[in-house]
Amino acid sequence: MSAPIQIVDEQDKPAGQATKQEAWAQGLRHRVIRIMIENDRGELLLQHRSPTKDIFPNCWDNSAAGHVDAGEDYITAATRELQEELGIEGVELKEIGDYASDETWWEHRFKRFTHVYRLHYNQTPTKLEEGKIDNVIWMPLDKVKKLVKEHPNEVSDGLRQVIDKYYA
Repeated sequence: MSAPIQIVDEQDKPAGQATKQEAWAQGLRHRVIRIMIENDRGELLLQHRSPTKDIFPNCWDNSAAGHVDAGEDYITAATRELQEELGIEGVELKEIGDYASDETWWEHRFKRFTHVYRLHYNQTPTKLEEGKIDNVIWMPLDKVKKLVKEHPNEVSDGLRQVIDKYYA
């Protein structure tokens, strides 16, 4: 079982904690982070989610992403997720924005505050989190936009949201 995540009120102030599954089932507002890694060639690093993931299995996703654990702040969660998912540490993330969303996917309600970070990085990560990520690829921005637009069922909601809001 994963650590409890931070539940927040309508102003993004801590209001309790719950499991991810409880938050999704009950539509509890919570915090997530998303990281987009860019290289010198103008490509974005995308991760491919494992087919065993409980949400958006077999989908392309942000370079790294995750929930903010109870008692944790956004940047701490972003730094932790980057290390856990891709083995990258000791780098400086730049926040590029934040947004609120309220969407339903199957029977999961994702009521979230999201902070988005950017990292300039030229190496392809090789230490992928087992059971969560089965591949990463570098993709030019125009191809990412095309993927999101033409194959919406092959991408996570988070990748779609970040591309629409920050890479349009």
